[in-house]
Amino acid sequence: MFQTLRIKLLLGLAPLLAMMVGLGLWAVAMLDHLGGRIDVILRENYESVLAAEGMKEALERMDSAAQFAINGQDERARKQFRDYQSMFLRNLEKERNNVTLVLEGEQLLADELTALYAKYLKQSEEFYALPAEPAGNRSEFYFEQMYTTFLEIKNKADRVLEINQANMKSEDRKARDAATQSKRVMALALVGAALVASVIALMLGRSILEPIQAVTRASRALTRGDVDQVVPVVSHDELGELAAAFNTMARTIRDYRQAGTARLLRAQKTAQATIDSFPDPVVVVDPTGTVERANPAARRLLNVIPSEDAAIPWTPPPQLRAPLADVLAGRPDNLPSGLEHALCFRDLGQERFFSPRVLPIEGESHELLGAALVLSDVTKFRLVDQLKNDMVSTVSHELKTPLTGMQMAVHLLLEEVVGPLTPKQTELLLAARQDSDRLLAMINDLLDLTRIEQGRVRLDLQPTAPADLIGEAVERFESQARDAGVSLKGNVPFGMAPVLADRERIAHVFDNLINNALVHTGSGGSIELSAFASDAMVGFVIRDTGAGIASEHLSRLFEKFYRVPSPRVRGGAGLGLAIAREVVSAHGGQITVESQVGKGTTFTFTLPIDPAVGLSGVHQGTTQETTA
Repeated sequence: MFQTLRIKLLLGLAPLLAMMVGLGLWAVAMLDHLGGRIDVILRENYESVLAAEGMKEALERMDSAAQFAINGQDERARKQFRDYQSMFLRNLEKERNNVTLVLEGEQLLADELTALYAKYLKQSEEFYALPAEPAGNRSEFYFEQMYTTFLEIKNKADRVLEINQANMKSEDRKARDAATQSKRVMALALVGAALVASVIALMLGRSILEPIQAVTRASRALTRGDVDQVVPVVSHDELGELAAAFNTMARTIRDYRQAGTARLLRAQKTAQATIDSFPDPVVVVDPTGTVERANPAARRLLNVIPSEDAAIPWTPPPQLRAPLADVLAGRPDNLPSGLEHALCFRDLGQERFFSPRVLPIEGESHELLGAALVLSDVTKFRLVDQLKNDMVSTVSHELKTPLTGMQMAVHLLLEEVVGPLTPKQTELLLAARQDSDRLLAMINDLLDLTRIEQGRVRLDLQPTAPADLIGEAVERFESQARDAGVSLKGNVPFGMAPVLADRERIAHVFDNLINNALVHTGSGGSIELSAFASDAMVGFVIRDTGAGIASEHLSRLFEKFYRVPSPRVRGGAGLGLAIAREVVSAHGGQITVESQVGKGTTFTFTLPIDPAVGLSGVHQGTTQETTA
């Protein structure tokens, strides 16, 4: 049966996709199961614990009111009794509505609490009905009746507290057991998936690489002049078509060598047919930049019409002129890898994105014969990247609201609004508040990055003196630098022209770069901030004497979520430098980094000079220094 290479790849990847879907569904089910247990703890037990604590607190206050009455403070006693009576009733009602049916005896305890409280109220009415003098009558009545009922109610509330706390511990243990079992199953599933993936990769690699290697060996032999090359066609997919096309080309070359000039024309047509077979636009130009060949996709998209008789002058689109001119001038290949370099063209009424690649065409003696321009269609990848950014923005926005609510709840608990805390509870809540603050900062970074990338952030550009930006940055970190034993200073030449900058956004760039420098610079090191003028830009330099960054990490340093492995860095999401790059780019500047391991790191970014002022002269040898 005829199968294309795409179908083979899809069939090979189908088991992996099925395993991924299965693992994902299983993980969702397990998370739902664990979330259910946590919800049980919070809904059925934690509310009852709070209600029991509230009843005990109110009961203590009501009992204190009786003590005031015995001591002759009758008006104060009655007021306090009424105030805390409503508090006790609210918590009693909460407990009655939150009885856990699976807990044996909780319903009975709730009923007993209701009955005892009614008894206590009746005794209280009799107590306060007794005359204030002599106090002995009230005291005797209190210790013989009310105090006994008070202890019974308190013991019942303690019992409600105990059984709910015990059930919370039991549910917690079950959740931990389920999580442990889940990790084991997931580890086994991942090992199985890795084995299946290895087998599939081996099979696919063999079926794809062997025909390609055969074509490669034949091509090398052909370049050495051995034209008697035939590649076996072992399949009917694209690889088989490639082998067949190679055999056709080799046969054409043999015919050309036998028949002379007439065969040469046929070989040229074959070469053109090969270019025409590419779905992406391809243009071949000579060293002067005029078009020699172009496939149908390039003719349709770029309006290129090559002629076999004479080269047709062609003016490339503005986006392609600079990279094409650079390659024809002898510079290296222009091979952009990021989607941010994609160019937008309208093709058949639709907007499509293409990644431009310009490669030089060289002869045997490395002389420049021309250049090839290939526009790779990356529309799907651009849409996937946009979908990913939209998803990150949506998820971050949805997480921010419940996280803010959690922060408020932790704050109220720490303020002891709902009751006193033990030292251990305070310690745990402080840790929770610290973690939630860090998570909220991470979510805010994600939202900021998404807004900047989508162009939804309006910059408040104002003329700002470079000395002010550096001076404020040093001031913000002077205490932290002093505590770390690091020298922090800023040097700015006098007379430097102001830059157009959003002060708040650029301050965020300085904060991120200085904070990174402090993290990687040990005690006794130094961090220096400086500025210099260059054409219509002002460059800002943050140089430290820290541990430095290995060269293999520098190219990816500004990528989202990329973090350089370091024992000094804990936490974080790898967004700070990505946000810094986007902010500087939004201002029309650039940011670069230079670093050597053990010798420190230097970040440099540029901002445009305010055009209303122009480039001011700089007094040589004079600087404004800010030191921490």
